[in-house]
Amino acid sequence: MPINIVATAHGTNSPDGRSTIESIIENLRSLLSQRLGPVYHVYEAYVDVQFPTLDEVLEGLHSEDQTIILPLLLSTGYHTQVDMRDAAKESGISDIAIAAPLGPSPLMAQLMHHRLIEKGWRPGDTVVMAGAGSSRTDGQEAVARQCAMLSNVLAQEVTFGFIADISPTIEETVTEAQGNGPIFVANYLLGRGFFDQKLKKLGHQRGAHIAEPLVVPGDQQSVDVICQCALDSLGQLE
Repeated sequence: MPINIVATAHGTNSPDGRSTIESIIENLRSLLSQRLGPVYHVYEAYVDVQFPTLDEVLEGLHSEDQTIILPLLLSTGYHTQVDMRDAAKESGISDIAIAAPLGPSPLMAQLMHHRLIEKGWRPGDTVVMAGAGSSRTDGQEAVARQCAMLSNVLAQEVTFGFIADISPTIEETVTEAQGNGPIFVANYLLGRGFFDQKLKKLGHQRGAHIAEPLVVPGDQQSVDVICQCALDSLGQLE
């Protein structure tokens, strides 16, 4: 019996951000087909900004089909713990599960390392990591764990801040780091969009070097990394 995978992203108005999610979902669909054959049906859904919504996609699925909501989100937060759980409960689907988010992951730490090198970072240069931010403690702790993974990869201390108005803000973190040479900001965002633009504006104002987000259009290697994180997440349900 086929298994429905509902790959669910946040949603964005950014054309580049939309292209990123489309590439990830298409690549994931291809990988699952190559490895497991026509067992999985992969659907696209969003929790905000874009359509179709998660509720709309679930409504169109057969109530007896096994269904997995796969968050294309970097960490635990309100969308995974509230929005997706509510959607699952209200769907009427008898066999439905929610996979873990994509991160934290050592693979993402390696990818951020690559993005920092692209920006001109050298060992010893100050690095801070910027996450979107969550009002939930578990979401904030997930970003802290990802920061620790990046620190391990770089073999140096890395502090973090949030782009949203949640303490510590990335503005506060950058300010505290100033005075010790160039500052590089590891961009813990899945793709381009509102938060990425806000972060780069801050970098321009503060003279910090802002790395690109995890996935940028045309970079197949980064898409492959995120898809591996998604497969790892699905594997945790087995």
